[in-house]
Amino acid sequence: MIRTKKRLAAAALVFGGLLAVSAPPASATPFTEGINFFSGDLTGESVTYPGTVEGCVVLPFVAHSELNYTDTGIRVYESTDCTGHAKTFPGRDLHSFLRFDARSFEPVR
Repeated sequence: MIRTKKRLAAAALVFGGLLAVSAPPASATPFTEGINFFSGDLTGESVTYPGTVEGCVVLPFVAHSELNYTDTGIRVYESTDCTGHAKTFPGRDLHSFLRFDARSFEPVR
């Protein structure tokens, strides 16, 4: 009985420690809606747009990843006017494009 209590206490300590390690910092903001862009690989500067954007949107920084919590696909461009070389991503998508400098985007309908 004593061994069982010790094992349970040890398991609770380990499990509790894992929870503390894996919990996000208090300053973390979960992205749960809209279209999110990041300057790095889902890190660095970030900006969130509602899923209802229309037309071409110029990003405030060069983006290298996106997290799209909408049902609408997006096309990201290297230019600031949604022309030229682009990458297209579906809705409900997460992508990094570290060798592609996204400067604008538009919804794909």
